[in-house]
Amino acid sequence: MYSFRQRSNAVVFDEPLYANYLVRTGSERPYRDLMVYVKHMAKQTPPEDSRLLKECRNVLLVRDPLSVLQSFNQVVPATLEESCYPALLELHSKLRSLGRPAPIVLSEDLVSDPEGTLRALCRALDLAWEPAMLSWPAGPKPEDGVWAPWWYSRTHQSTGFASEAKGEEEPAPRARAPLPEDARELLEECWAMYDILYKRALRPASAVVFSPPSRLFLPLPALQSGHLASSASAVLASQSPASEHVPSTHAYTPDARNRDVLVGIRDGETGTFSLVWRPRALVSVFQSAFILGDGVWEGLRVHRGRILSAGKHLDRLFEGAAALGMDLRQSPRSLLRLLYRTLDANGMTDGVHVRLMATRGLKATPYQSPAATIGAPCIVIVAEHKVAGNLAEAEEEERGRREAESASASKIRGLCLATSHVRRGRPDAQDQSWNSHSKLNCIAACVGAQRAGADEALMLDPQGFVATCNSTNFFLVRGEEVWTPTTKYQLHGITRATVIRLCREAGVPCLEKDFSLTQVYSADEAFVTGTFAGLTPVAAVDGRVLQGVPPGRPSLTRELQRLYVQYCDAQAALGRKHEDVKGWGYDD
Repeated sequence: MYSFRQRSNAVVFDEPLYANYLVRTGSERPYRDLMVYVKHMAKQTPPEDSRLLKECRNVLLVRDPLSVLQSFNQVVPATLEESCYPALLELHSKLRSLGRPAPIVLSEDLVSDPEGTLRALCRALDLAWEPAMLSWPAGPKPEDGVWAPWWYSRTHQSTGFASEAKGEEEPAPRARAPLPEDARELLEECWAMYDILYKRALRPASAVVFSPPSRLFLPLPALQSGHLASSASAVLASQSPASEHVPSTHAYTPDARNRDVLVGIRDGETGTFSLVWRPRALVSVFQSAFILGDGVWEGLRVHRGRILSAGKHLDRLFEGAAALGMDLRQSPRSLLRLLYRTLDANGMTDGVHVRLMATRGLKATPYQSPAATIGAPCIVIVAEHKVAGNLAEAEEEERGRREAESASASKIRGLCLATSHVRRGRPDAQDQSWNSHSKLNCIAACVGAQRAGADEALMLDPQGFVATCNSTNFFLVRGEEVWTPTTKYQLHGITRATVIRLCREAGVPCLEKDFSLTQVYSADEAFVTGTFAGLTPVAAVDGRVLQGVPPGRPSLTRELQRLYVQYCDAQAALGRKHEDVKGWGYDD
């Protein structure tokens, strides 16, 4: 509304049908007696023969149901009618039957690409584009409804559409309140209707247009459902603590907020990016990653508002994609913006782990050849409130807050590793530097370790030297030296590289070398590293308890944990300025 108010040829009104709605339904509002009604909502739809439908151009503005219900519940209890989704869908159908289809605009598109979205809307309405629509003065407006103090407080602070993070400093997003349990069924009902409207919405005029599918392969009917095709989301409906043993390198305390996170999905067929409620965040069974494990991924940690080592993670993702001949149709910097857009939509700033996944795309039929792929790669961003128990305690220790007990016993007892019979392969068999979806060798090693009662598998290289663990990088401490295997047969870990640098900056000798299990068994200390948990101590390998630190000598593992926490804090203090993230091609 504020945007169109800036046009040279426009007059705007805020819900002129609202008074009639209140009289007709008897709905209570705190401002009812004061109301001067001026913009309308779908639930105030007039009769089908109304001139407002037959002679006016209507536009439907739609917001995702999770955001709507959370916003509504802050003022009045949400109901299906109040949500407006039934009325929006009915109005959409009614206008189509009258031969006057209404353009549908997504709220998230206005936020992420205001100019492109407004240009597309003006084009649909046969209006000339005016740049003045992109901004307005802060503060209340004469055209505001009397409900403005209840609903427009943040809007009055705005001077334009909020854009997603582009590498510069921006205000921290508001944390999302957990959705009340009794609202979940309502959310499910609303999302079913929202999904219909979503699929028919305008796309920003500046959106990237992907190449059409190959003529050799025709889309199957099952592929036309976009990102809603098949899912195991029912399994994820509850995140109560599991009673069975959980590997300690990834141990965390379940957070109920994760049930309702918004998942970022870049559809490979249309090129559109959407934020989808977790139970509805689905991808097709014809996705390459599902059929063949054909894709690459990264795990990222968010600390105090910043994605740590974002440039290094994105470099590794793009390197792996290039090696697999996969064009992601994004630049690293534009992908970083999608990451922050997902985080901001969820109100996430700290204690967050992100899984960024890119699969080659939809297959016309279950088949190995990339030639059977339809469109561009599918990109999925899953952000969760998740902190490793040992990392949480290390941070508490660094800041002098040790009132609470550790969330994970692994910090006290350390991990137990078991050597796997599964060997790491040569680069010409499977390049270990690719962080690919195809992780069966690591999974097989992990299965064996867990069945042996261990937390993680220690894997050897083809010559029998120690290579890595199945999901983390391995270090040992002998005397005053730190040893770690070379990168020949392991993933080039980003936390691993950080720890090596911290060692050398602190004057601790850190050697990358070949060593055997015998030298592991006789080590003083050992630890593993990874983005999720940082540094985690190892207590025993193959049933042999490590010797421990000699009396009078401080633990190098604990010292490196302290230095790593300091490093993370220093990185977070830089904010969202990621000079190390490249920007090239496509939308940059």
